[in-house]
Amino acid sequence: MTVETILSRLQRVRTRGPGQHSACCPAHEDKGPSLSIKELPDGRVLLHCFAGCEVDAVLAAVGLEITDLFPPSTAPYAPPAHRRRLLTAGQALELLHDESNLVAVAAANIAHGVELGDDDRARVLSAAARIAYLREEATT
Repeated sequence: MTVETILSRLQRVRTRGPGQHSACCPAHEDKGPSLSIKELPDGRVLLHCFAGCEVDAVLAAVGLEITDLFPPSTAPYAPPAHRRRLLTAGQALELLHDESNLVAVAAANIAHGVELGDDDRARVLSAAARIAYLREEATT
């Protein structure tokens, strides 16, 4: 929806500057324009009632929804280029140390003929998965 469509549903609209308007707020009995309307360069529309009306109330009064303040997106979603790491370098090294020691102990037990039980095998697989995760984190 365009800003012009929104403005067409308001009373006593005045242009204050490029992309900036004022109008009577439809959510309360307004004697003078107390609603500020601003269109941002990307097409989003900001509304502010200086009498304190909530944006949802202003929109409902003119039959609009919050999504009408945003231009339709034609671009597919792209994840952010940089993702936040879940572990600090120190935490990652500590985890790698602990998990590699567990795998080494399990390997030594197997080398000495000790058969691992189901819980031990599951824990070694978990350690291997954590080590693989750390490797992936270090390369991205």
